[in-house]
Amino acid sequence: MSSSPNAKRSPRLNPPELLSGVPEHPVVEIAPERPWLTVAETNRLIRQQGLSLAVAQAWVLDEIVGTIELSAEEEKQLIRRYVESQGVTSDEELAAWLPRKRLGFEDLRYFATKGRRLERWLMRRYREEAELRFLERKLDLDQVVYALLRVSDRGLAEELHQRIQEGEADFAALAEHHSQGSERQTRGQLGPLPLTAGHPELVSRLRVSRPGQLWKPFEVDRTWVVLRFEQLIPAQLDAATRGRMIEELFQVWFKQRVQLLMDGEPLPPLPYLPPIEAPYNEATEITTTDVLLPVDLNR
Repeated sequence: MSSSPNAKRSPRLNPPELLSGVPEHPVVEIAPERPWLTVAETNRLIRQQGLSLAVAQAWVLDEIVGTIELSAEEEKQLIRRYVESQGVTSDEELAAWLPRKRLGFEDLRYFATKGRRLERWLMRRYREEAELRFLERKLDLDQVVYALLRVSDRGLAEELHQRIQEGEADFAALAEHHSQGSERQTRGQLGPLPLTAGHPELVSRLRVSRPGQLWKPFEVDRTWVVLRFEQLIPAQLDAATRGRMIEELFQVWFKQRVQLLMDGEPLPPLPYLPPIEAPYNEATEITTTDVLLPVDLNR
């Protein structure tokens, strides 16, 4: 059967010719050891399919991950843990699994250790700066619990405030019966919530409140508010919060470096990593899944 005269031949069978008349042969692999794309075609796909950002992010991640070395024993443990998570439990199964997933051992090693290498880089780079970041962000990290009810009438707000203040009525019962906001469903109780969340009129009072303080009615967006401060929950620089500060610091640097790459600007050297002064403790690991590019191994 003859092909249609308008059908295009595969560029793999008929590589595109450059201006010099010399065909450009495929060099970029899609399947392992099967060159399929030319450099020009790859550049066109990256540009036209909007892949530049993803490639730039992957390049920067690969750049920093490559600076961290792990011991042979640690790599072995991570690889074993990784393949077991994929349902592979023996050397024989691994020998069949790798070609089925079109992976080489170096690919497996990279996938299995990438997360740990990135965690190690982040800890060495930002561990000390995380405390300063925490102090700068503490007001945003502190949490509060408070009671709130909202009504449209000033007179009603003042009446409810007086009844609460004089102990004639329970705040929760009044909020459930009178409040016009979503807090009616929780009997006026809100939190724990970030101290700085909410309307500025509300935040300004929460900042200076003491436990049990009942504020006189005040207006917010044509609604009258009765507010009682219940509890301040100060933020602590525990392992989870330190990890969050490290992640925030990294995201700022990461986005800046990726943007330089996207703009075609020269990249400065990678930041200095302080030496490890104590043995690494897995309990200090931080979660960095938000910055790891996804890899689908279930295809």
